[in-house]
Amino acid sequence: MTEEQAEITGGAHLARALKAEGITRVFGIPGTHNLEIFAQLAAEGIDIVSPRHEQGAGYMADGAARVTGAVQVVVTTTGPAVFNALTALLQSFTDSVPVLLISPGMPLTHPGRGNGLLHEVRNQSQAIEAVLGDSHRVTSPGEVSLAIGQALSRMRTGRARPASIEIPLDLIEATGPGWAHPAVARPHPSPEPSAIKSAAEALADSQRPLLIVGAGARSAGVEIEELSRVLGAGVILSSNAKGTIDDEFENNLGAIGVLEALPEVLSAADAVVAIGTELAPSDFWPEPLPLPHTVVRIDLDEVQMLRNARVTHPIPADATDATIALTHQLHQTRSSGHSRAAVEWLRGWQDTITAAAKEEGAPWAQLCGGLNDYTASATSPVIVAADSTMCCYYGVQTGWMARRGDRFLYPAGAGTLGYGLPAGIGAKLAMPSARVVAIEGDGGAMFTIAELAAAVQARVSLSLIIVDNGGYGEIRNEMADRGDTPAGVALLGPDFPALAQSMGARGLHVETQEQLVTALKQAEDFAGPTLIHSTEDSRAATDMLGASEIMR
Repeated sequence: MTEEQAEITGGAHLARALKAEGITRVFGIPGTHNLEIFAQLAAEGIDIVSPRHEQGAGYMADGAARVTGAVQVVVTTTGPAVFNALTALLQSFTDSVPVLLISPGMPLTHPGRGNGLLHEVRNQSQAIEAVLGDSHRVTSPGEVSLAIGQALSRMRTGRARPASIEIPLDLIEATGPGWAHPAVARPHPSPEPSAIKSAAEALADSQRPLLIVGAGARSAGVEIEELSRVLGAGVILSSNAKGTIDDEFENNLGAIGVLEALPEVLSAADAVVAIGTELAPSDFWPEPLPLPHTVVRIDLDEVQMLRNARVTHPIPADATDATIALTHQLHQTRSSGHSRAAVEWLRGWQDTITAAAKEEGAPWAQLCGGLNDYTASATSPVIVAADSTMCCYYGVQTGWMARRGDRFLYPAGAGTLGYGLPAGIGAKLAMPSARVVAIEGDGGAMFTIAELAAAVQARVSLSLIIVDNGGYGEIRNEMADRGDTPAGVALLGPDFPALAQSMGARGLHVETQEQLVTALKQAEDFAGPTLIHSTEDSRAATDMLGASEIMR
């Protein structure tokens, strides 16, 4: 029997298969049911990052996957640990991020009728599938390597999304032969020349064109800028597409999905080219989007073509290839006069949108100003790992001037709280040379604040800005806007700098833009996380910070 066919445990098959596929790091917590897995991971030299909660493991893997584009792996134990991780995996699913969940499951012979086994779940794999849509339970030790190869093949082809592999408890330490099953990724489909020609003809005479760009087009930044110039088209970005093009690019309108001006500019357009975007309500808040008659859509996912828009010219293809082909065709069909007219129309809207973004983001002008000063002086990419909080979606999303290559990691689809810090940790581990700034509200921060300890232990150098408004500010405002008396939203928070210091991190409070910039720069020289606390000047904060003081 060859070494490849050796009788080894299910855990050993797993570790060898991961190593063979280039997986060098996993995020996870050891437990009674996965000890053989962790023993074999260590034996293969795979790095293990230990979060303080499985949700943190999922977010860390998500952040690492977003900045590298490579599949990341989460390992949990059975039952509760799986469900702890599923919130983060739901976020990865809705934002198309490739995270592989590996967990033990009940034994092959488990009847699933409530026998009282530790961490018992009647059908764990089915529960995972309800969230991820891709969950496989193996039936022999040797099948583990096959399951890894199949899962990675799917995750590396087309639209990237999470997957799950469950290994029954009685197979993890059981031995059996197995074979290597290398993942095989299909090449992206090339754009059909007829589809490109048809789209170019439809766009040739457009005088008010717009591009809407999503995270699926991150690799096509240069090409998108060139297409924009040929058309004279304004570029609208989804939140996670921020950094695909330079925010200072002359035709950029920005990540304006939250602004009331968005439906106005879309209603005025006569053509839209949507590239690598779901056009989802979680990214572009008016629902439905008032799109013009001519809609060209470029997407790897053919099924996505049918969602959230009536598409007149579908182009199922890779964003870069299709954008290059469309630009080339437009060079032959588009007149310079039409492009000049489009740019003239665009310039008027840029002034309107800039004013709207400034007004919407006024409470966070100091935060954005500090980030902009810091980014302007940075010699490496800046990654902002944001939380679902007002200062991020009303402030930083439009007010931070990202450069091409910078990243804005945002939990758009599921809108989970507590994403920023652990996602930032994962991003920094995956891209050590980047400058990572996590931003959270005081409410969301408490969901995953324990991961500061994980960052200290792993010596992860990053900044965590906590913008404190005394509670759940967005929900407080929604209650008030309904005419309700706000209830359950004012929170008694900790002394955040002291909390950070108790974990071995640096912690400080800032009050000015200059102090924020100084703190961000000093954080680069500290071999661990730095928590930077600031208070918010908003209508929610005016109400809730006072309530917090009363609670003390």
